[in-house]
Amino acid sequence: MKLKRLLFGLIGLSLFWSCQDDDNGTQLPPEFSITAKISNDIAEYEQTVFDGGSNGNVNVFNRLDKSLYLQVFKNGNDDSEGFWTIRVNGVDIEALTLPHTLTGAEGSISWVDEALKNLQQPCQEPDVLCFYSGVGVDEVEITITRIENDIISGEFSGRLNHIRVNPSVIRDTDDFVEVTDGSFSIRFQSI
Repeated sequence: MKLKRLLFGLIGLSLFWSCQDDDNGTQLPPEFSITAKISNDIAEYEQTVFDGGSNGNVNVFNRLDKSLYLQVFKNGNDDSEGFWTIRVNGVDIEALTLPHTLTGAEGSISWVDEALKNLQQPCQEPDVLCFYSGVGVDEVEITITRIENDIISGEFSGRLNHIRVNPSVIRDTDDFVEVTDGSFSIRFQSI
């Protein structure tokens, strides 16, 4: 009987210690995020806005104009340190046959993270807006692979060109990033 107790005790103790080692610094990927590889760096930002955000349209499908504005922030709060944005325009996501590749102006992707790719010098001015962006015409391919329980998922890749706005839009095709292995899984709401 003592031998059984000792054996069970040792098994329990070894299970306890092995569970302690499970937290060896490797984190599970976030459940909801937008991520991609950019020049051998991974830009993965977790979804933190589930309620429409300050302007009420972040991660919200608008049934009236068939638009969906998916966005995640590097710092979790705002776009000041970096962000991903995927726009779906004029597509009734509630009536799609999947998978569905967005064509033409149906989809676009925008990204910025100066820790991975510096913006141009004029972008430091307070009245200048800069980011990298690609449209689903011939720059990026965005494919929606799953929509279920208010979660939209898919994949993307392509070329994002530097965009500068002040007051006109300047699209610099000589300054770009190649995006590979892009994926998204975002919880959204419908209005």
